[in-house]
Formats: sequence, C-alpha cells, structure tokens
Amino acid sequence: MGGDSSESDGDESTGRDEPTSATDRRSVLRALGGVAALSAAPRAASVGAAAQADRTTVLLGARRDYWLGLQPRAIEGQQNPTLRLRQGDRYRVVWVNLDGARHRLRLLDGGGNVVNRTEESAQQGATRATRFRAREELASYECEFHPDEMRAAVELGEGFPTTTEAETTAADTTEATTEGEETAAETTTGDGNASGDGSASGDVAEVAVGPSGNYFRFVPERVEIPVGGTVRWNFESAGHNVSARPEAARQVSIPEGAEPFASYPEGESYRVVAEGETYEHVFSVPGEYVYVCVPHTGEGMIGTVVVTE
Repeated sequence: MGGDSSESDGDESTGRDEPTSATDRRSVLRALGGVAALSAAPRAASVGAAAQADRTTVLLGARRDYWLGLQPRAIEGQQNPTLRLRQGDRYRVVWVNLDGARHRLRLLDGGGNVVNRTEESAQQGATRATRFRAREELASYECEFHPDEMRAAVELGEGFPTTTEAETTAADTTEATTEGEETAAETTTGDGNASGDGSASGDVAEVAVGPSGNYFRFVPERVEIPVGGTVRWNFESAGHNVSARPEAARQVSIPEGAEPFASYPEGESYRVVAEGETYEHVFSVPGEYVYVCVPHTGEGMIGTVVVTE
C-alpha cells in the first residue's frame, strides 16, 4: 500500500537477480544529497558516510527518450550520463519511472550480454534498484524496452568524485536528523513567520514536494498552523501526491473527528500531481496529522501537520 518499489541484488559472479524489499522532474533535477533520502529507516548520517553514499549510490530518472542523471552531482541534469565507476567498489543503481512507460535497466558487458538488471515497472513514480560490484566486463547500461534511446556507457577508473565536506555539511543540516526530531530546518509555523527552508504567510504554510536535492521528501517535513489554517503543497517534481487517507498507508494518522484528505480522488491513491501544480487543504480540527506520498512511502516520504487551537 505504501508505494511501488523493489530492489534486486545481483550475484557478483553470475549476475543473478534476487528481489528484496525496497522504490518528471524539471529538466535540471538536483541530486538527492545522500543515501539517507533513499531509506525508510531513521536518518542519521555523518559527513564521511554521506560522502561515501554520494559515490556508491547512482540515481537515474527513466523517460522514453533518455535516462536523466539525478545523483551524484557529477551527472545531475545530464541525459544518458556515462557512469564512471571504480573497479571493485560496490554500487547501488536506483531509477525512478518519470513517464509511466515500461522500463527496465540492464547492465551489459562489451558483447552486449546482461551482467545485471533491475525488475521492470510501468508505473509513474515507482522505483527499481540493484546492487553490484564494479568489474572489468561492465561496458554500458540500457533500458530493455527502449535500448536505442536509453543507452549510455559505463567507464571504470577513478569513479565519480565524492561530495566535498562543505557540500555534505550543508546537506546534513536539512537531511541528517533522526526520525521524530524537530529542527529549525524542518518546522514552519503559520503565524506569518517562516523557519528553516519553509515559508508561511498569515495562516498558510508552504510545503515543497520533492524539491531540489530532496526528491523523496516533503520540505519542511513538519509544519504547525492554527485551527482554520491552510497548508499549500507545491509540487516541485513529478511522480508525487499527498494523502492523509488511513487506507493509503499504515503510517497515516489523523485526529479523531477529522476528515481524511488527499490530492487525488478517493480510490485512486496512485494518481500523482503534475510538476508545478499545487494542492491545498484547510485544517479545522486540532491535533497531529501524519500524511504520505503514496508512491514513495517506502522511501520515507512522510510529513506532519500540527494544528493548534
């Protein structure tokens, strides 16, 4: 119920895939800023860990005409980017379905043979992933169903540059907090003052959905408004929605007496909102509301609205 996501671990000697549990932005989509954004576990990271994640996790967007580079920073915004890997290192490649077409990523050797692959998906917003060790036979990657348009090289050498300490420290400010903690970067009040990355005007709190550097996040993740206040969600990337319907995901909770709400019609929990559009909801019952992006609940895309009397 919480999203369409999967991951395969390719056997390093045979290329066998073992499924495990796991997941259109504008033409220039920023990097996620760390592997923490791809995990549903509580997020706590050090600068060193984030730098390592930036090198070992590759994020791509799947479109019929090309793969869109999302992470690391060296490939963000590029079409069909070359994957520069370091031989012997372990990598995780994750792709997000941006257009609802049928896709499957395959890693190939020089002879065009499949070395590793993910599961397929034709659902917009869904993600697929695989883990592997970079080795000499890797030569390219492609989409199995659009190989002419969606194909690029894999090069072994020094690998992608790691995140600098300054860049990682900035990312940690907004991302490396454990679940349940409140920071200035994560809270917006509805009293006309904004704190952290969010903004509010009067009794309207603004929340960015999948913004630059945080594709799988609501920013801020926690807002506070008075009874009668409004939350406006601004969709800064595609493939997302907003849901406070308890049947959509087990993480959802609303106060007693409050009406469930969502950016989609009832019964269509995987309908997503187009990039650039907004969704608003007026809160009339005090209490704490926990809502989700249905396609990406498994990646921890969960937000909270606190309504005060």
